[in-house]
Amino acid sequence: MIRIGKFELGFAPLSMVFLFIVLSIFAISAAVRQARPEWPMPLSSLIIINECMALLGTLIYGILLHLTVALTGWIRSRGL
Repeated sequence: MIRIGKFELGFAPLSMVFLFIVLSIFAISAAVRQARPEWPMPLSSLIIINECMALLGTLIYGILLHLTVALTGWIRSRGL
């Protein structure tokens, strides 16, 4: 757990931040590789589309991670 001021970041938030940074790097590099002068889609639009997909992937990962942590805590508290 990392403490920054009064905030504490555990495994889940840190892994989500790391995942978003990695997905953003891939999104920007994919947009740069896709951009061509002869195509009408500008580079900025490609970056925005790919970053939205990176955000969506991070959101889905966060939801699944939250459900996994909550389910694990519920099973431990029930003694199953």
